[in-house]
Amino acid sequence: MTQKRVRQQQKRKNSKGKIDSHRKEGSTLISPFNQISNTSYLSWINDRLPCMVWAGLLINGIGREEAIEIFRKLGLHIGTLYREVENRNCKLPIVGVYGLSTLDDDLQEKFFEVLFTEERVSHALKPLILFKDLPLFNKWAEYLGVVSDDEEVLWTNLADAVAILLDHQSQEATDCRWAYMIPIVNSGKLRLQNEEQYREYIEYPNYEDQRKVRPTIRATEMNLGSGVMDDDYAQAKKAWSEKFWEECKHNTECFAPEPKNSSVDFDITKTVSLMREIWGDLLNHFLATDKFTHVQARRDASFGFCFYALTVTQEGLASSGKLLTAKLALRMLAEIYITFKYLISVRDEKLWDIYRSYGSGQAKLTFLKLDEVLTDQPGYIKKENIEELANEDIYMDFQNIDLGNWAKTDLRTMSQVARCKEVYDAYYSWPSSYAHGQWCAVRDVVFTTCYNPLHRLHRIPRPAPRYEDGAENDLILLFNKILDLLNDVYPSFERRAKLLQKPE
Repeated sequence: MTQKRVRQQQKRKNSKGKIDSHRKEGSTLISPFNQISNTSYLSWINDRLPCMVWAGLLINGIGREEAIEIFRKLGLHIGTLYREVENRNCKLPIVGVYGLSTLDDDLQEKFFEVLFTEERVSHALKPLILFKDLPLFNKWAEYLGVVSDDEEVLWTNLADAVAILLDHQSQEATDCRWAYMIPIVNSGKLRLQNEEQYREYIEYPNYEDQRKVRPTIRATEMNLGSGVMDDDYAQAKKAWSEKFWEECKHNTECFAPEPKNSSVDFDITKTVSLMREIWGDLLNHFLATDKFTHVQARRDASFGFCFYALTVTQEGLASSGKLLTAKLALRMLAEIYITFKYLISVRDEKLWDIYRSYGSGQAKLTFLKLDEVLTDQPGYIKKENIEELANEDIYMDFQNIDLGNWAKTDLRTMSQVARCKEVYDAYYSWPSSYAHGQWCAVRDVVFTTCYNPLHRLHRIPRPAPRYEDGAENDLILLFNKILDLLNDVYPSFERRAKLLQKPE
């Protein structure tokens, strides 16, 4: 199986829906399918694929067209024979690996008689004999023989077959699901609406628009393949499926794809040097606009945002913009920008003082914890430095500590008030998942998809962290947007950052 095919299968697993189609309940957006009451979940890969793996092996081994004709013959003979005998012990003529073991003896005999009509079929289905817990093992062994010396070839053939079935909507998976259905249709146990619908099954895939036929087949197989309200059958079938996947995992190795080479598309040294030049220009602009020596909360914060953002941007660029810390830098820049623009937008001078006082209160709280609570002092902060910061504007004995948000709101609301929600959506929400170590961020950086089809596309650790996403352009963009705000409140500052390219 090619890596491209596995990536396609993985993409098909990803579901999506429009935001407006989700219903909001409290702080949760309910997906459209979960809005349907009394739903139950069925899995093609986990529960039903192992039962139709024989059909996948046949398609992969002798070709699709010939395999379909064998499926058609099986459906005709099994369905007709089932219909000839009243009061059957089996509810349906099911031809899945486990379902075969529940059929009456004459149906089992007919299945194997029709299936093994030529030698190529035995060769194609040979991997089934790898499974010692295979239902009707002795019966299969009569036609398949014993395991050959080269088991690796059999496992490889099985992997190739499973690979084309992993996507439940693939052409081959649909063929297998049709093969499951056709004996039931011919038995008369499935009541179809009209002659046309009957022909869609009998003459598949050569009758009617397959874009309409295939979804109908898959939907019907999903309902009947679940066990048709027979709990004992469903549990036994599930047990076989679990054993199938356990054997596959036990006997085959994981395969991690080669990590992509990550290249730096800009000149790091020259770009970082440019950022240092901007620091000097920013410093000159600060001095040129400095008229007073008293506390100026608005002015200090405005320039402070820019110097701080420059530091964050410079460090993100120095690490090539590819490392995990670059995503965290984007989140920091987004919060700086939103906070800065919010303070400008509300046009309340007192709010700048509140912002500053809140920071001093946090310094006081940290100092008190260092002084009274923490017996093991962290190495990244110095107690005397925190004390100095807390006492800078007002002696901390007179400084309140605000335990909530300094603006009495949240950053998302602030972005809406400041009319920059697009920045919040693009550069804060997703990078926050990396800052908080949420699952998708963890999975993105340190896990990859195992390319062994017999392992169900499970996750395995990467050979090295994924450093493929370049944040360098976004770092520059956000930093320049912050400089734009400074230019609005303390003009005129026209210098902007840019990525300097490597010499050709």
